[in-house]
Amino acid sequence: MDNFLKNKEVVKICKHYYDIVNTEIGEKDAVTYKIIRLYEDYVFGQDIITKREVEKMELVDDIMFKFISDSRFKKELCDYFLRIRVSKAVTNLVDYVISKMIEFFKEYKDIYTRNIYIPRWI
Repeated sequence: MDNFLKNKEVVKICKHYYDIVNTEIGEKDAVTYKIIRLYEDYVFGQDIITKREVEKMELVDDIMFKFISDSRFKKELCDYFLRIRVSKAVTNLVDYVISKMIEFFKEYKDIYTRNIYIPRWI
């Protein structure tokens, strides 16, 4: 597939792509920079063939949008990534880290949705 067509297809699938890659990153925020570059490597490294791959790309795009727009989620995901240990047996680091990101997001969503906050009216 021609690179231009592939790029258009990726941007069509990843609706938040430009918001994510154009996010302001502080000079000392190396983790955010690396996570965004990892996202770019992942979405442009995919051969868009199956519906499953498209769904995974959409999920990763949504996770990354939450990452740039929700400071609590961002802090917890950065902390999680700093604790990840990768074995030498891992051959595709990008897919491995993206899979870990998805696992974290599912756990985060389960925990966060269980904590229902009831505002107290005065």
